[in-house]
Formats: sequence, structure tokens, C-alpha cells
Amino acid sequence: MYIIISIFAAYAGGIISYELNLFGYYLTAISAVLVYNSIINKKYVYNAVIIAFVILSYLNCHYNSSSVLSQYINDSVTIEAKIKRQSKSDSISYHASVTAINNTPLFDEENIILYTDSYKNFRENSLIKVRGQVAGNHFTKNKMLFSYENYLRAKKIKAAIFAQGDAVVIKENYSFINHISGKFRAYTEKTFYGTLNKKNADIILSIILGDVNYLEEELYDKIKVMGMAHIFAVSGTHIVFMYVFLLNVFKFVFNRRLSWILSWCIIWFYGLLIGFPLSVMRALIMFTLLFGSEVLYRKYNSLNSIGLAALVLTVYNPFWIIDAGFLLSFSAALSFIIYNNYIKTKATLLKDLNMYFFLQIFTLPVVVYYFNFIPLMGFIYNLLLLPVFTVIMIYGFMLLILNPLLHIIFKIPFEIFDYILHSLRYIIDIADKSAFNGIIFSTMSMCHTLFFYLALFFMIYSHKSKIHCKQYGLAAIVSFYTLTYIIIPMGDESLYLNVADVGQGLFTTIRYKGLNMVYDCGSTSSKNMGEHIVLPYLTKRGIRELDAVFISHWDDDHYSGLEYILNNHIKVGPLYSSRNNETFHAEVLYAGYKMKYDDNLSMEILWPYKNINLNDTNNSSLVLSLNYKNRSILLPGDIEEEAEYAIYNDLNTYDVVLVPHHGSKTSSSVQFVDATAPKIAIFSYGKNSYGIPDQEVVSRYKNSGSKILSTFDHGEINIVLKDDKIYYNTYMDERSDNYYELCLTGIISKTCLFFFLLLWMLKGDGHELYFNQKYGG
Repeated sequence: MYIIISIFAAYAGGIISYELNLFGYYLTAISAVLVYNSIINKKYVYNAVIIAFVILSYLNCHYNSSSVLSQYINDSVTIEAKIKRQSKSDSISYHASVTAINNTPLFDEENIILYTDSYKNFRENSLIKVRGQVAGNHFTKNKMLFSYENYLRAKKIKAAIFAQGDAVVIKENYSFINHISGKFRAYTEKTFYGTLNKKNADIILSIILGDVNYLEEELYDKIKVMGMAHIFAVSGTHIVFMYVFLLNVFKFVFNRRLSWILSWCIIWFYGLLIGFPLSVMRALIMFTLLFGSEVLYRKYNSLNSIGLAALVLTVYNPFWIIDAGFLLSFSAALSFIIYNNYIKTKATLLKDLNMYFFLQIFTLPVVVYYFNFIPLMGFIYNLLLLPVFTVIMIYGFMLLILNPLLHIIFKIPFEIFDYILHSLRYIIDIADKSAFNGIIFSTMSMCHTLFFYLALFFMIYSHKSKIHCKQYGLAAIVSFYTLTYIIIPMGDESLYLNVADVGQGLFTTIRYKGLNMVYDCGSTSSKNMGEHIVLPYLTKRGIRELDAVFISHWDDDHYSGLEYILNNHIKVGPLYSSRNNETFHAEVLYAGYKMKYDDNLSMEILWPYKNINLNDTNNSSLVLSLNYKNRSILLPGDIEEEAEYAIYNDLNTYDVVLVPHHGSKTSSSVQFVDATAPKIAIFSYGKNSYGIPDQEVVSRYKNSGSKILSTFDHGEINIVLKDDKIYYNTYMDERSDNYYELCLTGIISKTCLFFFLLLWMLKGDGHELYFNQKYGG
């Protein structure tokens, strides 16, 4: 019955396993299941199709991951490229596709972002030749944070190229479709900028052209908090509005099927006019398959239709499956289908409320993973403002179409439209000042998400089928959640040290039981590091309160993200450092200061001494020695040889050392490395011109037997101290040999608990059936 859905599920599983480097295991497991199914049910063709799509997922991911441009990272090349359109952003850039590199034609064009700075001869819809430097897609690498690499892959963009001179135009207007799209965009901008206030014109342009870059960043942030960002990127909402409006117009003249075909043609033509952005292509394909199959065919299965739409899109680009827009579009559409098919209520206002709440629940893991914010007031804002947006969109289209014909008499309608848009901005400003717009959530783990959907589907199934073990099932779900995500974590006595990848800088978190601390949070590589890395990093990991923040010293690469933490929703405890700062008041600590959390965890300050006068900022760094059971960690900031020598007699061997001064040649002297002899040496640095890390320093740690980990090579680094063992893993999947032991312990315990509760539930079902049979209940 749900053949397409099952094919897509197998195909999607292949994509996800490819991303997790587990495709071999996935293929083996699914092959074994399908061979067994073939023997039992004799469905050879169906199972062969499933296997074919699983193999296709691997081939497609591999093909879309390969790139000729990746061979030239950080090199200068001469390219021939098709300039498609200019990006609406602060920097001057264009979406383009490379057709040749160093005069060698490419078999397949590769999409790029071309940054042109102030160079000339770059025009939309032109074929050009230019020399530029190829930049990689690998920026900061932290789990759960925004991945620029994934963002570009979802858009099929292989690289960014920075022009190094003026372009030579080979051909203009190489594409008729791009020419039409450019003319329409220019006409739309001219119409609204010429008749409306610029800020108001930006709103209608973002709605009609589906480009949020027209909006001011502050205004768009307010709109996202309201839960109405979907209005400002041409998506399913726009398509449905247009479909309903056109269908209602055409049905007075034509039958339903012809009305749908005409509406379909107009909507696809609209997509062509605005250049088929990815969000539009996704919405149009979903619209065509979901609504088209209902109108053009007698047999219609909404789940198979949405499965076919997802399959078509991910065959074109498998990495759409990790795109926020894709997941939100399909999870929202799936929630409506499930609600209408399996949760039936009478057609009342209450039904609309229930449907909205079910949508919020169903999409919760996706929204929380990407945004960590649930707009609780979103329903009210959507209920009140969606009709206004509908009017604005239809009104805007009518003005756009009729303005050339009735330009003289349209002055008053444009003034009315300007007033409507001004009122909308005012409403958005008022809503932003609401004391309670939503709730901030931490990101769900994969196991947490899987359990969430299993529990949700069980409740839907029990509601639909009226199964006998409903009470036992609900009790099992609540028990499993309570034990797994509340009671067991409360008993976890492991120490977690996380070193985030912030480029050239340092940001470290320390977690133990309910204790959360930060040691340094700065970077010179990442602009707005506090907003883009520090705050999301803490929020996604459920850290709502910091018990202490230690700033080793007041260089930007160690504290630039501090202000953003202090001015946001995270509650911050005492701020400690080796000296005060003009902006931040810190409690100054000196060598000999000790803190004890419990019998397992204690800390000691090794440097600086109280009565010593240091002119060198680096050598004034706060050196923190962390002792957990019989293990120890050293966090030395940017101390150099002078300070290393001063604390030599206080040093012991350490299990983990955060290498001083990012691995600079002025630090990590032979005596220091010999004295600390760390099992794991962590280098935190990014691309720089300082010669960091110094290769001689790296060799010293290697020769001392240290395992070398760096944020530059490995991304985020996670250290776990559990009892007398040390585990580590990184963003780039570098793991300690015993790390699987840690994973398996958690998986096995949760699986055993799950099956125990499942057996209890089934046993309860048996008792209930026995009771009903015996007593006629």
C-alpha cells in the first residue's frame, strides 16, 4: 500500500548512513532483511527495487560530493563561468556555474559563489572568463551548529571563488530563461521602489521574489521569532495561496481538472519568472505531485504522493535531506496528512487548533534541531496575519500586473498599499516587544528524536486502532523517558571537556553532573563569534546556566564572545580572570586558589603569582589545573616559556593538556612538555599567518607519546573522563579505540530497558484480553 514511502525510507536511510560513514553496515543489514523477506513473502521485484535505491543513494551521494574545484583549494585558477544572478547581501557576489578551469572544459558544470569585490564586467546572465582564488567550504566544524559546508551542498554549490581581477565577457544573455527572470526581477524592483517607501518595498519584494535578503536583518529576526518566516521565502504557503486563488477564479468558467491545469501552468510560469530558487522548485514539485495526482488520477494516496515528491527531490540532490527547509516542508505536509487520515475531529475551530498543535508537535525535533526556539505565539500571529499576507500578496501581484496598463490611475492604490505595509511593520514591532513569544529548547539527540517519533506514532496508532494495551503503552513510554532522560543522566558522574572549533581562538566547556563552566570564549577568525558559535553551542547542549566563566587573559581570541553570553538568555555566574578588564569586571584569581566541587572534582590555580608584575599579556594567563578522581587536565591559556619555567615545580603529568598559546614556538618548551607528558595534547587554532602551530612544538608532544588532536584538522574535540578511563571523539570522526565501548554501554542499557518495558506492555495487553474474555468486559 505504501510502496513509494518504503522505497524513499530505504533510500533516505542510505543517504543518512553515508553521512555517518555507516553505509556498509546499513547495506548489510537491509540486504539481510530483504533476503529474508524474499524467502518468506516471495516479493522479489519489490525487494530488488529497494536494494537498487539503497545502492543509488550511495552512488548519488558520492557523485554529488565529488568536485574538480576541490583539487584547487587555496590555489588561483582561470575559470570560464556562467553568471546567473547577483546575491542580495552585504558583499558583492554572484551565483555562477563553472564550465572550464584553466582552459580545460568540465564534463559537468560546477556551481559556485563568485565574490567580485570592486572588480568590473560582472553582469547577470553573461558568460565570463576571470582569474580567482578557490576557497574551501570547510569553516568551523562543530556538531549540531550551522554547517556552511552542508548549506552549500544543499544548494549544489561546490566552492566559493574570489575574483583577482576584472572579468572578460565572452557572451551576454547566454540563457533565455535567465534573461526573462532578470527582466521580471528588474521590473518588479522598479515598480515597487518607484512607488513605495523603500522599507515597505523590501517587504513585498521579499514576498513576491522569495528572497529574504531584501529584508533588514533586524526585521527578519523579529519575523522568525513570530514564527512567520515561511511567508518571506516562496514556499508551500505561497503555492497553496496562489493555487486556491486561481482555482476559485477559474472554476467559474472551467471544470475542476482544466482549472487545475491552468493554475499549474501559471504557477510554474511564476517559478520561471523568479528564477526557480530551490525553495520554489521544492514547493512546485510537492504541489504538482500532491494536488496533481488527486485531480488527474482516480487512485490517490497522499502518503505515497509525498514520498514520491521527496524521492524525486533527493534523487536530484541527496543532500536536501539535511536541509532545514526540506525537512520542515515535508514534516509539515506529513503532519497534515497524518492528522486528516488518522486523527479525525469535527470541522470546527477546535479542529484547526488541534491541527496546528499537532503540526507543532510533529515538527518539534526539526525546529528544535535547527532553531532551538518554539514560537508559541506563532499560532495567534499566523491566525491573525495570514489573511493580511494573503491580501498583501494578491494586491501586490495585481498592482504588478496592471501597473503598466493603468499607471496613471494607480497612484492611490499604491499609496493604500504603502500604508498597509507600513501598518504590517508596526504590528511586527509591537509583537516583538511581547514578553513571551516562545520557548528556547536544547537540541534533541538522535536517540531522543527516534524515541519521540516512536512514542508519537504509538499514540496515534492506539488512538486509531483502539488497542487494548493503551494504558500500559503510555505507562511504558513515560517510564522509558523518565528513566533514560532524567534519572540515568542525574546519576552520570562523568566529566566532559569540549573544545569547540572557533578558528584562531579558544572556546572550552567543562561539564560535570549539574556543573557547567567555560574556559575562554574568543576568536579572531569568526566575526560575531558569540552570536554564531558560543551562544548556539551552549543552547543546543541544554546549558541554560553557567556556574563559572574563566577568561585566561584579555586578548580577543580568548574573550570576544563573552559579551554576547552576558547579554542573552543564559544565566552567568562569577567571572574569573588573572586581571580586570576595562569592560568586564572579573574576580581576580592567583596561584594557590583552590575550589572543590565534591570528592571527585577539584580545581587549582597554578598561575599567576599574586605579587608578580607582568607586562606581557600572554604570560599573565590564568593557568587552571583540573583534577577528576585520579585524572588531571591542564588549561594554561597563552603562557610562554617564562611562565612555564615559573610553574615548573607545580607541574605533574597530565592526561589532557590544552597546548599553551595554540602551539606557538614561544611556548611548550622542552621542560614543560617533559614535565606534563600528556596522553592527549589539544591544539586549538585556525588558519593564520603566525606560523601556528610550530612544527617543532608538535614534534615535542609526539615524541613524548602524546596523541595529537587539533581543532583545525579534527574540528570540535570532545573528551570524556569516566571512572578511570579516557574517551575522545571529534567532529571528523577521530575516536579513541575504546570510544565504541562508551557508545555501546549507553545503547545496550537503553535497548534492554526498552524491551523490558515492551514485554511489560505486551504482558499487560494479555492480562487485559484475558480479563475481557473471562468477564465480558
